[in-house]
Amino acid sequence: MKNSRWLKQMAATAGLVALIGAPALMAQDAPQSQDQGAAMQGQRREEELAKLNLTDEQKAKVSKIHADMKSQVEAVKSDTTLTADQKQAKMKQIHQASHQQVLQVLTPDQRQQMKADEKERKSAKQQTAPQQ
Repeated sequence: MKNSRWLKQMAATAGLVALIGAPALMAQDAPQSQDQGAAMQGQRREEELAKLNLTDEQKAKVSKIHADMKSQVEAVKSDTTLTADQKQAKMKQIHQASHQQVLQVLTPDQRQQMKADEKERKSAKQQTAPQQ
């Protein structure tokens, strides 16, 4: 009984070590994969915005919001005074603020379409996630 409990604790510890170590291993390939991820994300964002039929004025405003967001994220990434967790939290905050700014640029119909697209994407992501 005692041995079984010890084995469970060791298995749990090994699992945690694997979860903690995985990002570090992935970080070795980060520059290339981050560039690819950013490119894919940018392409996906462009496709999503194309569905909204933005006016030229809206496109200009959204482009400025995204450019500002990118410069803020780069500043956070290069800030050596922040821990990895602080950087992640700050970038999440920047993304959320930028999203809110984009929503303010959209018409009510466009906002509704954007939310529907987000819901659809979230649903598709959950369906493709590995089942445990």
